Amino acid sequence: MKSVIRMGLCVAALWGGAALAGDDWKQPGYGGSGQDETRSMYRANEDKGADKGLYILLGGGTEGYTGANASELNPGFAYGATVGIRPWKMLGFELNYNGALNDIDTAGPGGVADGADIVRQGGQAAVTLGLTSTKLQPYVLGGIGIQNHNVRGAGPVFGFVDDTSGYVPAGVGLRYNMGKLLTADARVDYNIPFEQEFAPDNGIGDGRYQALLQIGGTY
Repeated sequence: MKSVIRMGLCVAALWGGAALAGDDWKQPGYGGSGQDETRSMYRANEDKGADKGLYILLGGGTEGYTGANASELNPGFAYGATVGIRPWKMLGFELNYNGALNDIDTAGPGGVADGADIVRQGGQAAVTLGLTSTKLQPYVLGGIGIQNHNVRGAGPVFGFVDDTSGYVPAGVGLRYNMGKLLTADARVDYNIPFEQEFAPDNGIGDGRYQALLQIGGTY
């Protein structure tokens, strides 16, 4: 009789332990709703990072020249439009249209023509590499482009002529994603020319810089 009672108590103890183990398995951290909460937290942290997808940017800024051309051409207004895609948060590919309006400095105040003496238009393909995966994301960029300089007024008198040439853009930028749609992008790049003939001095050191602030969205 005592052995039967002992066996009954053992069975009851084992049964109770199994029931408690089953309850513990259902608690957060082992499965069920706990896994759902973990996934939600992961997605929330992921949403705080840089956005992937298609982006479109429009903006303006300033553009000037370096080397010997720095003393020949005044800095002027620059503008740009960018369409790109980031398949990953750290890597992007983009196409950019950009241009600028500059006056010939040696011609005196106001240049030699009504409006800009030199109108530059160009296009480039570039790769951007993010330095962090945060919403406020610093990045570097590099690529290749083609540009056209249209010289107006008496520009040829000072040695400037119409010309189409290539260049290599290299720059740094800072992008910030505000919500799901609004993106702000500030960038500065130096553009290294090759086969450039629009100005009297056309060495590699006679390049140009451009600073743009662009606003758009990521979709």
